[in-house]
Amino acid sequence: MFTHERQQRIVALLADRGRASVTELAATLAVSDDTVRRDLNTLAALGLLQKTHGGALSLDVPNMRRSARAAVLPEVKQALGRRVAALVEPGQTLMLDAGNSLLAVAQALPDVALTVITHSLDIAQLLSERPQVKLILLGGEWDASQRLFRGATMLAMAQQYRADLAIMGACAIHPVLGVTASDESDGAIKRTFIAGSARRWLVSDHSKFGEHAPYAVAPLDAFERIFTDRDPQLPVAPTTTLTLLTETQHG
Repeated sequence: MFTHERQQRIVALLADRGRASVTELAATLAVSDDTVRRDLNTLAALGLLQKTHGGALSLDVPNMRRSARAAVLPEVKQALGRRVAALVEPGQTLMLDAGNSLLAVAQALPDVALTVITHSLDIAQLLSERPQVKLILLGGEWDASQRLFRGATMLAMAQQYRADLAIMGACAIHPVLGVTASDESDGAIKRTFIAGSARRWLVSDHSKFGEHAPYAVAPLDAFERIFTDRDPQLPVAPTTTLTLLTETQHG
């Protein structure tokens, strides 16, 4: 296992377990304690975890910078992106939320005619090379840490549009509180995309489940489909389809 792959595995393990000791990580990865300590030092310097005496803690994933969150379960995000994009139909108008899972969806979109509305610069740059995509970038105040546009101007632009399908990410997903956001502006644009779309899909890896953030977005039954990598044991409504990477289950 290469160093980068091993370090991604450490971040994923911590996102899953919350914390782990050096000894546990060394045994899981089949490397020495010293190798794990060097990896933890590197990852802590990148802001991907918090070192403790004898181990490490996962950081609060919803509040990480977007560049840091990209290191959490990257293979899962890519697989989810492919699964979601395969169900997009030619001619649809999509509202694409910002985030690494949504960037993976954009990367996997079929080469067909689509209209895509987004406030994510990374998604816009990616799709700008697609001649069949009509791209609508919602501008406003630039947020460098999250790599998106935000603020009243962006929100007002978004409210002018309607879409066939909103494909949404989440900061946190709770069985009672539903989908929530860690930032007020993020919560507002998510609510606007949901209100402006005929259908809504939610895409999230398992690290977001069981958590909640301060700003309300939507109850779980607002979504026609929820795509994830593990059964989150959520109270899914009969009208919502839970789609796992390995199978599809109906609530």
